[in-house]
Amino acid sequence: MAERLERGTRPSAFTPTSIAIVVVAVFLAFVLRDAFETAHTVIGWVVACSIVAMLVDPLVGRVDRFLPRWLSVILVLLALVVVVAGVALGLANDVVTSLEELEAAAPEAAASLEERFGWAADVGLEDRVRTFIDDLRAQVRSDALSFASESVPTYFVTGILMLFILGYGRRYVASFIDQFDAARRPRMRQVISGASRRSERYLLITLAHGVVNGALAWLVFNSIDLRAALSLSVAVGVFTLLPLVGVLLGGLPAILLAFGLDGWPAGLIVLSALVVLQVIEAVLVRPRVDTATVRLGPTVPVIVALLGFELYGIGGAVYGVALAVVGLAFLDQLGAPAQLPIASSPSGSSPEQPQISAT
Repeated sequence: MAERLERGTRPSAFTPTSIAIVVVAVFLAFVLRDAFETAHTVIGWVVACSIVAMLVDPLVGRVDRFLPRWLSVILVLLALVVVVAGVALGLANDVVTSLEELEAAAPEAAASLEERFGWAADVGLEDRVRTFIDDLRAQVRSDALSFASESVPTYFVTGILMLFILGYGRRYVASFIDQFDAARRPRMRQVISGASRRSERYLLITLAHGVVNGALAWLVFNSIDLRAALSLSVAVGVFTLLPLVGVLLGGLPAILLAFGLDGWPAGLIVLSALVVLQVIEAVLVRPRVDTATVRLGPTVPVIVALLGFELYGIGGAVYGVALAVVGLAFLDQLGAPAQLPIASSPSGSSPEQPQISAT
């Protein structure tokens, strides 16, 4: 101890100030946790509306060339509501019927696999499938009751929030940037504009890719008369959000169902089709998407999707992955080299500033 003091060092010890800081930090952590648990529904609304507004904003911008901004926002939102409602109503009956088929066929397929394969019996596949089906049925009923009781006020509030974000989001972003000194503003505009464009492009491409994969999977499943073809193809389309592994993960129920109920020929057809879709993504789609937008491996989406599903269900998983894309795009853009402003023209005009496309 004396030698340490002679060298000018002191033994570490807690001081009243450090103890107070630790206590306050722990207290604030619990307060923030409780506040998040209480307000997580509202936070989810804000996140969902912001992401949808970011994707809708380019379409509003195109209509905005011919009509006032407020009228463009209303017309675009009404058109989207009509399209989404039409698709949902058109598929609702088929989806419900497909889910009922899946509830009846999945335990039967699991029992068949247990009879033929030892590994299926060792893991208790039939019991696990029945438990999953029971949980799924309970979750669907709970969501249906919640939707029936809360859909009107929820969609009213989120609709108003969407109008507000689309109408005034750009102004708030511009006002936020104006709070900083003039030397930092160009760089902040570049980061926000670049990140919003890249994440927007990634999400739109991924959404289109999921629709294409779901449609192709439905064609394959329907061609071999696989039970619950529609719900299984929807699972493939939704899981396409997970890069490099999503198609096979989302198609796993279809693979097990085909092998369990229809035998090796149908199972091999389903497996081959899903492998082809996954290889096409890995070899052709993903390299182009990563280069043009943002690189997103499977680890972050899987973790975020699990957390989002735990808090909000399927919608939380989807929006959680979208939020992760936006966050990684901003981090990637922050690490990109700053672009030099365009030099002023001889006539003395000011250099062109990057346009803010974020909502």
